[in-house]
Amino acid sequence: FLRGGNTYFHHNFCLNNLTTDANRDMDLDATFDCSGKVNVNDWQLSRTGLFYRREVDNTLFSQTNYSFSHVEVNLFGCVMPGAIAIMDLKHLINCMEMQLKILNRHERPVTISGSCNNDNVNYFSLRRMICEFIVYFRMYMNSIKWDLNALEIVMPEIGKDVDSLFDCLKHFLSTLHSIPDSTLHYAASNIGNKCNQPEFHLYHMHIELRWFFVTLMHSRTTWFQYHTQLEEFETTAEMVINDLLYSTLKIFERLALNWTVDLTQKTPYCCTCTRELWLMFQILVDSLGERKKTKMFWDVVNSCIDRVLTKNQSQVIFWHRSVDSSLPDCKNPELFCIWIIYHLSLLYGYSNDGVYLQFNSSRIKSNCEQVEKILKAYVCKGGKDGERDELDVELKIIIPLLLDLIINWWQPRVPIISFLWDCFHKRLDQPFLLQTSGPWALSLEKKTATDILKQINDRIYSKFEHSKESSYGIFLHLIGTFLKKYGTSDLKYWNQIKGRVYTKFSKNKVAEFSESGLYNFISLFITLAITADTNVCITMLDLLPSTSELNNDYNKKCNLIWKGKLACLLLFNERKLSLGSIARHFTETINLISCRKDETSRSMMINFVDVLNTILAGNEKIDLGEFNFIGGWIDRYLLECQKNRIGSLLEMIANVFEKCIILQVSCNNSDGARKMLDALWCFVASRVRQLVFDPVLTGDNYKIISKLAVIFTLEAVREPATAKKYKHSAISLFQHFAASIFVKDIRITLYYLISILENEEAVQNLKKEIPNFDTILIQAWIKCSIVGYNVSKEDIRILQNYIINLNEIKEIFVSDYDVYEFKNNDEPILTFIISFMKKLNTLKSEQEKHQYNAKCKTYFKNLEKWIMIPITEETKDSELTFWIYRCLGTLILCISPMLYTKNQPNDMLRTLINKIILVPENSTQSYIKQLGKKIFSMIMLGLEKLNVKSDILLQAMIRDIFDQYLPILIVEVNSGCSFKVSDTLLKCFKDVKNEFLRMIFEMLMSNFYNISSDNALHKHSNLITWLIKTLLKEGRKYPKYITEHIIQICSPSIFGCYMKVHDHHPHKLHTIDFINDIIKNPYYEEDKFIREKFQTAISAAVQKYLMTNTQFTFEFIRSILSIKKSIIINIFPQIEAIILYAEQYNRPNAASLR
Repeated sequence: FLRGGNTYFHHNFCLNNLTTDANRDMDLDATFDCSGKVNVNDWQLSRTGLFYRREVDNTLFSQTNYSFSHVEVNLFGCVMPGAIAIMDLKHLINCMEMQLKILNRHERPVTISGSCNNDNVNYFSLRRMICEFIVYFRMYMNSIKWDLNALEIVMPEIGKDVDSLFDCLKHFLSTLHSIPDSTLHYAASNIGNKCNQPEFHLYHMHIELRWFFVTLMHSRTTWFQYHTQLEEFETTAEMVINDLLYSTLKIFERLALNWTVDLTQKTPYCCTCTRELWLMFQILVDSLGERKKTKMFWDVVNSCIDRVLTKNQSQVIFWHRSVDSSLPDCKNPELFCIWIIYHLSLLYGYSNDGVYLQFNSSRIKSNCEQVEKILKAYVCKGGKDGERDELDVELKIIIPLLLDLIINWWQPRVPIISFLWDCFHKRLDQPFLLQTSGPWALSLEKKTATDILKQINDRIYSKFEHSKESSYGIFLHLIGTFLKKYGTSDLKYWNQIKGRVYTKFSKNKVAEFSESGLYNFISLFITLAITADTNVCITMLDLLPSTSELNNDYNKKCNLIWKGKLACLLLFNERKLSLGSIARHFTETINLISCRKDETSRSMMINFVDVLNTILAGNEKIDLGEFNFIGGWIDRYLLECQKNRIGSLLEMIANVFEKCIILQVSCNNSDGARKMLDALWCFVASRVRQLVFDPVLTGDNYKIISKLAVIFTLEAVREPATAKKYKHSAISLFQHFAASIFVKDIRITLYYLISILENEEAVQNLKKEIPNFDTILIQAWIKCSIVGYNVSKEDIRILQNYIINLNEIKEIFVSDYDVYEFKNNDEPILTFIISFMKKLNTLKSEQEKHQYNAKCKTYFKNLEKWIMIPITEETKDSELTFWIYRCLGTLILCISPMLYTKNQPNDMLRTLINKIILVPENSTQSYIKQLGKKIFSMIMLGLEKLNVKSDILLQAMIRDIFDQYLPILIVEVNSGCSFKVSDTLLKCFKDVKNEFLRMIFEMLMSNFYNISSDNALHKHSNLITWLIKTLLKEGRKYPKYITEHIIQICSPSIFGCYMKVHDHHPHKLHTIDFINDIIKNPYYEEDKFIREKFQTAISAAVQKYLMTNTQFTFEFIRSILSIKKSIIINIFPQIEAIILYAEQYNRPNAASLR
């Protein structure tokens, strides 16, 4: 001012500023304090930075009454009075220029090693001195800005120096573009201003002076009070933001824009100080804009990013014309612009006090129009037609940024979503839109309807991971989240989106979609249905192609279409909406595919059943029209589906059945439950009855089949009218499941009856309906005990405990010990059979015997029809098979008289033996003979109790048994040199009575020991010979009458065959052996009667064949002579008498005989 010439004014002005306050130093410290790189989760501002030094407030509400008298300031190392330091402004500017030059030495990297030594330079001190000078100047000028008289005098005096100051600052600020990129990338430091890297301080000097320059420009508008100064301030603010965008572009250039990058985690700030500067500018510009109607912060930012977007530098702003301040080209300007807008929007989460309130801040201002402008440009540059090289990568990056803005920060607007939708709807057919990682990255074939719906729900309502979704998946997350928040509160948003989406689809267009296109279409519509309006499902169902026709090219699409429809069904169920309104879209298809046998139809049915199971399991009231989905398909599906899926379907039916009954019994009067029960009776009851006949379908499902059978039976008792309506009744159902001979798996009958017995009320009700209830249970217990060998004994004992308390069963046991044995024996059925035999033996009158025979036949009724069901070629060697035959053997052995009816071809005994012992010719059940062999002796001993002689049919049956079993019971050993007779056959001869044994020998000799017309012995004769040989050789092991029967019954046939066979026939040797065996038999030696009988037999044979077969007769005689001469000597008189007779009557061979 002294140099300006008006010393008088300045002298008086300075005096006026003097006060009586004590001398004091002025605090001019105002620098950023860096905290390093920005942590996106840390919104705490530096406590020692410019913001918390109230720089924004100092600018907006500058102190005008600050007294500089007796205040000393330290500027560039020189302490001077604050009131007069301004007089040396030019010198101070020169000092500032010198300090800036020192910093600017490092705007280019050092290329000569050791040419620069930073150890002795305190770069932070340089920064601080410059900042202190600017702050002093600003404070001083603000202190007089409202004194118009002072300003009118002062400004002309210092105006040129002020201009110099501004020019100096502009020149320095213009050098930003000359700074190496590395300086910008490494501008951050965790130790803040303690860092002594010159590049660090150079960058921070740039951002500090930009702030101070803007504040000076704001103050200058006040000094001059001109509107042009406001425009200049706006231009300055725009230049500063332009420079900040420059550094941001440098950061953006280094980002790897790929599938995995998340730009919400990548900030556009070189360091925390840059973020703080952006925030301060944001608050300052918006505050001034509201007060002075100047440009708002977004207006200034948008002006700058428009240049990036359009790459139009014709209206570039600059600090100095000599310096190029244009922004560099950006490879992906739309993505950059959205990124910077996103992060600047987050700064609106700060309050004016620097507290981060996130989207609860009152400062938030939307920039939707600019984003829409950017997206429009993006769509026009190939986003709509898919012409951009990295379109999906870009969208995957952009959408999460926009999602956060339009959901959390700004007021809702649909155009942003519309522009994004334009990027997808033409490309829905592209498979790369599908998710390629994460838990839902399954092939479409493996995804179920539940998976599809769950994925969409998780995308909207659960923790969403952008990195594991495709660009389209993220878009669906956006649209779903938007509609979830705004779709129901204001229908205009939903109507706008609905209009945009619906107009892009028609039935013909959807039909042309590939599998990927269909999946994306389904995902979109279900997203809309979940978040906005479930009626979208109906639109989707109408648009989806038909699934009634299948071919190789269409199968996969058809399966996916079906899953999409089922997902709608699941959604309706989740929302508790009536399923009847959409049932027509499913029932026709279900009826069609359930009739087909191809894999696609089977897969579609599996998906439907799984969905139906989910629906029925999730609704306790059955009031959504679920009955619409119970139909004739159940019958067909059970026949066609995989066997391991039968159980789950039956379990589903049983559960819903029980639910409906509970609802009915509790007087809930649920119409849905009533209709469901009707559907179950109509479509399920008959199929459950049929299931028990198919062992393949039954398998491991016997418990659930039994459960269903019990439910239907008890429900028929409770509601007989309903059962009758569908041609069922409690009686028919009980008899079917408890007494049907065609039930293939005895476990069904067992668990059915156990469940019935657990319900005492049901038992009493059934007894009223079924007079022979107890008899059926006895029959069932017998059946379970015999063919249920592998079934839990404890379960069978439940039935046993019931029948033992019946009077008719108690009467069978003749002693308490028998009762005890029955209760505690591990094989109670055998005890039961033996007790029957004992009881019969105690009966005296024929009437009583007849009654017990009838009772026995009743209990074992139809035994022959079900006994062989478990026995097959595969099970012939199982323990169950052996057990069954053991029971059968015991049954015939003990109570054959009760099962027998004289001269009746189809009586119970004959039918049973024909079933379990005799095998028809050419039968495939040859294994039955091996099983029958084990109980052969039991059968014979059982038949012994009958009056065989008086029953021709019985005799014929025994003959057939021997005919089939002799080759099995007598087998070759030693390579055919001898035969072995099985013990089970020999046992018959040890234990049977005399008369029955005689009948056996007579039957054997008459039927199997003879010669045919061509002089061939019967095929069994040799076997019988070995049987006789074995019986004779064993001697005293067998009763004496066996030897007698052999001599009396067998000898004539053996001798007769000897006379008829040719010379070298083996039978001749067998006959001689037979004679030897007789003579060596101990009974022959000691019993004269036996010897006489044998001699008589030989004599008879000689007399019979001597005349007709002389040669063989004399061979026979000579053979006996060599064995036992006395026999021939004793019969010699008979021989001589025959010869005399021949000579007397001149027989042709009389001479030769003599």
